[in-house]
Amino acid sequence: MLNVAVIVGYVAVWWSWYAEHPAGIAAAVVTAGWGVFFVVVCLARHALPRPVVAGNVALAVVASAGTVLWLPPDSVGGFGTWVFSTVTHAAVVAATVYGRRTHAVVVAAMVAALLCGAAVTQATLDDPALGGNHTPLKRAVIGVVLLAGLAQLFRLAVDRLRAIALDADARLAAAAAEQEVAAVAAARLRDERERERVLHDTVLNTLTGIAWGGGAPQDGPLVGPGHLTAEQCRHAIEAVRSMLDGTAGGTRDLAQPMRRVVAVARARGLRVDVRALPTTDLPDEVVAALAGAAQELLANVRRHAGTDRAALEVRWRRADGAVTVIVSDEGIGFAARAVPGDRLGLARSVHARMTEIGGRATITSEPGRGTTVQLTWSDGEIGGARPAARHCARPAGRRPAHRRSMRPPRRDRWAGRAGRRWEAARAASRARAPAGGTAAELRDSYAAGLRRTVAAVTAVWFTCTVFALAFVAPSSRSVPVAVLHWLAMALVVLPAAWTAYHRPLRRAEAIVLMALALAVTTAVGFNIAPVHTDAAAGTGGPPSRISTWPVLVLPLLLALLAVSRLFVEWIVAIAATVTVLDLLVLRGAGTGPLALAQLLTATNGQIAMQVMVSMGGPLLRRTADQVARAVEAETAQAAAARSTAAIRQDRARGLATVEREVLPLLEAVADGLLDPGDPAVRERCGRHATAVRRALVTGATGALGSLAEPVFEARARGLDLEVQVVGEAPRIPARVSERLAAVLPGLLRAVPAAGAEHAVLTLICEEGDGRLFLTYPAAAPPELTALTGIAGGEVFPVSEVLSVSADADDGQVCVEVAWSAGREVRLGRS
Repeated sequence: MLNVAVIVGYVAVWWSWYAEHPAGIAAAVVTAGWGVFFVVVCLARHALPRPVVAGNVALAVVASAGTVLWLPPDSVGGFGTWVFSTVTHAAVVAATVYGRRTHAVVVAAMVAALLCGAAVTQATLDDPALGGNHTPLKRAVIGVVLLAGLAQLFRLAVDRLRAIALDADARLAAAAAEQEVAAVAAARLRDERERERVLHDTVLNTLTGIAWGGGAPQDGPLVGPGHLTAEQCRHAIEAVRSMLDGTAGGTRDLAQPMRRVVAVARARGLRVDVRALPTTDLPDEVVAALAGAAQELLANVRRHAGTDRAALEVRWRRADGAVTVIVSDEGIGFAARAVPGDRLGLARSVHARMTEIGGRATITSEPGRGTTVQLTWSDGEIGGARPAARHCARPAGRRPAHRRSMRPPRRDRWAGRAGRRWEAARAASRARAPAGGTAAELRDSYAAGLRRTVAAVTAVWFTCTVFALAFVAPSSRSVPVAVLHWLAMALVVLPAAWTAYHRPLRRAEAIVLMALALAVTTAVGFNIAPVHTDAAAGTGGPPSRISTWPVLVLPLLLALLAVSRLFVEWIVAIAATVTVLDLLVLRGAGTGPLALAQLLTATNGQIAMQVMVSMGGPLLRRTADQVARAVEAETAQAAAARSTAAIRQDRARGLATVEREVLPLLEAVADGLLDPGDPAVRERCGRHATAVRRALVTGATGALGSLAEPVFEARARGLDLEVQVVGEAPRIPARVSERLAAVLPGLLRAVPAAGAEHAVLTLICEEGDGRLFLTYPAAAPPELTALTGIAGGEVFPVSEVLSVSADADDGQVCVEVAWSAGREVRLGRS
């Protein structure tokens, strides 16, 4: 569109000539019409179609070859014409579409056409009496040098930006792969916790009820306590079967599952007063968590409150999606802070459920005054993220999960499959915190790449202006002064380009840069020798004080301000640059058509460069957002597919014992084949309940094998200890496992001694090799000799090596225990 504007303005300036040359008018109209067509097609296609680009090149070649027919003689060969503007536009567009070789051929064709047109003009109109131009070929040489330089620099810029984008995309893809692994690990962990809750809320409660005598002899097939026991058995069986089959569906309406929760509670003898149960539109994860937590709260009322009445109320605000579930009773109450940490119902089925969706559970209770529990969740409070993306938000008052929860082992000591498993464990650890900033990081990478590209192009292009200086220096008042002006500009441009390459320019630097550049440009303009011309005839040489090379440098200097995000300074600098150029032209040549045409094309060059650069920033930022969203969606889809398969396997493995041993027992009770009041049946249920409870208490520590006991003890002392296992604990050699069991208690005791309430224990197992990491917030590493009983350099009579080391970095302590076959035991501290 700028090129079309230049064509219209150029014809208007030279109307005295075009009025007598219809061929020139026709050429200008055709070129302008093609420009409009080009714009419409590209906007409609949202792309640069190759046939249209080829037509653009063909038109530029024809226009260059026939300059003698549609340009005033004084303008032929110069770069202040609509022909040169059209050729430059075609070369720049071709650089974004064609490969290197094709683009080189295109530029060569344009250069040949420009020289051919200038040569024809030189031969046919070299007569001052006819308004001839003494130097069309010489000026054309300058023009083709500028054209070739601009085309190659733009090609360089395109290649650099493409390389930067590919590198950024590759890093984003690597991060996406890591996030996919983390998402799968997090999904499996969430499902494991939900599986534990289902077992607690259904199987464990049913087995415990029968073992404690809750399943009295059946009074009949449909009435009496036996019927309630049968219904509980069927409910437990259905819950486990649904998890194994993957048929548990989700809903966004909380009312439907809440009605079922109330029905179950009423069937178990609890009178529930439903005060409000509105229809909601909530994420299905939130609905499932609220319903599960409410069911456990009503079960607690029936078991512990000493009353058979409870109340349930649901409040939902459609505006922000906030929901509150209130379960209350007027029973005996209890001291909420005195509840032991091993109470699975409150810890896992209530608090943990709410924590994982980013909500919270608030318990208000005092002995003799009843109990009120509020379950609250609000999408707005957590920044609008979906619950699945913030599954590990921590309760209020707890230290947030940190990204440096584990320190990577030394590469020379840990490689191969173990190293890859370490990376998987680290990704799983990072999954506890929301993965944010991907699009922002990509935007920053693109912006930095654009800035470096403009800076590099500025330095290279300014160096090329020495050739333009060689052409215009003879027309200066003083050639040595002209050289000094170029050197002065070099002292301005090159340091600015170097600075912008490494960091954005600052406001003061931008102001000084443009002030010095405009000062040098003004000095160069006044050093141009006056040329005697016949203004009426329009003959003679260039009557302008605009010297070639400063006009070519100023657009790139302005571009440095644009890519440094100095918007106000950039606008002021553009206005100042245009003003200086106008004054130089008007002072030197008045308002002649040649001077005005040069001013028009110079101004167009300034604006065109700024448009390209200023559009580049938002374009790259928008591209970054689109790429990040696309990768995020693809990652989510891939993670969902992998998670589904992995979760199905985990459920089959985790529920195998329950399916094989517990479900047949419950089915027999539900079908009346076994009497729940029979002491033998109660004893069997008690044994299974003990096994299930131990599995639930163990949780993720179950994979620790013999190392689980120190973890139980640490948790009993109040330590919030997260356990992550990569590999299988049975792969740990027996002698190493014994030594680890002896060392671990002392290491865990050091955590509360350092004032930390939360720690992460990660076990990575390989055949004969492994690592155990304990990380927690503290200022300094512990004294390992006293904690582990290992004296420095002591060698133990085992075939495997056990080493313990600790260090602290950024307020985080990491204790590493490693073992490997064939080495001595050692102790280190850094």
